[in-house]
Amino acid sequence: MNYPKGKIRILVADDDPDILGYFRAIIRDPRYELDLVPNGARAIEEAENHKIDIAFLDIKMPEMGGIEALVRWKKLQPKTQIVMISSYSDGNLVREAIEKGAYTYLFKPLNKLDIFSVTVKSLKNTGIDDVFSFR
Repeated sequence: MNYPKGKIRILVADDDPDILGYFRAIIRDPRYELDLVPNGARAIEEAENHKIDIAFLDIKMPEMGGIEALVRWKKLQPKTQIVMISSYSDGNLVREAIEKGAYTYLFKPLNKLDIFSVTVKSLKNTGIDDVFSFR
C-alpha cells in the first residue's frame, strides 16, 4: 500500500453539533486530521489556511451556506473533493451543487457506511488508494 505523506485532512461544516459529533465519533483513524466547523464562513477560513483533501459541507448553515462556501472553496482549492450534506432532498439544490463543483452529496440522516464509502471514493479521486478504517 502506498501511504500518503502526512495526514489526510477532512473538514466537516455543519451547524448541527450532533452531526459534528457523529463525524468525530466515527473518523478516528490516526491518519486522518479532522476539522469540525459550525458554518461555511469558518470552512472558508480553514481552506485559506490549510490544504483540505475532503470537505463535507451542509447546504443550509448560518452566516454562509454550503453552496456559497462551495463556490468560494473551489476558487481556493479546486482539487478538494467536496461532499454536500443536507436534510433537504431538493433536486434543484443538489443539481446546483454538482454544477458548481461538488463531488457528490449525502442526505441526512447520515450513516457510517455512506460516509465511509464517499470518503474512500473521494480519496481515490485524489490518487490515494488506501482504505482507512472508521470506528
